[in-house]
Amino acid sequence: MASGYSFGLFWTEQHVEQHIERSKTPTIYDVARVSGVSISTVSRVLNTPEKVNISTRKKVIDAVTVLGFVPKAEAIVHARKNVGGVGVLVPFFTAPSFVQRTRGVASALAGTEFELIVYTVDSTARLEAYLDVLPMRHRLDGLIIMSMPISGRQAEHIRTHRLETVLIEVKHSSFCSVDFDNFEGGRMAARYLISRGYKRCAFVGESGVPDYKIFQSDIRLEGFRQQLNESGVELPDHYVSREPYSRENAMRQAETLLELDPPPDAIFAYSDLHAADMLASARRHGLSIPDDLAIIGFDGTDIADYLGLTTVDQGLDESGRLAAELLMSRISDHPRPPQNIRLQPKIMERQTT
Repeated sequence: MASGYSFGLFWTEQHVEQHIERSKTPTIYDVARVSGVSISTVSRVLNTPEKVNISTRKKVIDAVTVLGFVPKAEAIVHARKNVGGVGVLVPFFTAPSFVQRTRGVASALAGTEFELIVYTVDSTARLEAYLDVLPMRHRLDGLIIMSMPISGRQAEHIRTHRLETVLIEVKHSSFCSVDFDNFEGGRMAARYLISRGYKRCAFVGESGVPDYKIFQSDIRLEGFRQQLNESGVELPDHYVSREPYSRENAMRQAETLLELDPPPDAIFAYSDLHAADMLASARRHGLSIPDDLAIIGFDGTDIADYLGLTTVDQGLDESGRLAAELLMSRISDHPRPPQNIRLQPKIMERQTT
């Protein structure tokens, strides 16, 4: 009966077991009675969990877990033949990198019996609510979590409800994962710029990332810095700029770097979006790209291709596709041990370097 949550605020486990003996199919009324809340509150937890406070949500989740309750709508969906659901938890859904990862998932699911359901995350509270409720609703056959951390308690909760899960950009011993060598990506960017003869290399990155999102900017910077140092190229502090991302902040970062004396002759941007902003600012300054300034991005998004931007490609579509394939293999063959796939970076050389 262990679930990762402490149970017993209203009923003991013995009482619950006796109830289950009398009623083989738990109902929402049972969940409300065991958790000590109203039926409407149970419904809110199951449908809009982020609108219910954590302590109340926890009581309902405990009751659902111990009773083995399956909401009627989810039971009907789950019983449909030849149809399954794969959920994807995505932060910043409109960001190009996540759009492409989701596209990779969709391509792997195309032609299969699985339907894709996307859940967008815009706060820590929403992430916690999804991880609390999705495993116990039985609407999904599998879950993919993109670039967001999960706690030990959340991992236990997912395992308890036997929801097959694959992580992207995060590793956990209980789950399959697909990740990327961000440190080596930073080193590769430095090696590439040095090989092209650039000596005054700057870095534009991000800070203030919400705690529900994995933070990769500093890892890419450290790889970049290490390779520059090993190659005898200095990276002065005033050549490193990190701010919370917005178009305005990125343009200001570019302006600050370009007004230095001497200005950098190459900029490594944390993402292709940053690099696009660097490119726009450099052109406003009348700079010739790449003769006056080289710019290299990171991600390998469609934007880089459209702009002719050199970038460190991290295989966004591929990571989504591989995650979906891992998930489907786990759904069909549960006893398989967790597997990690690490993708390696590659330089996509275009007109900006």
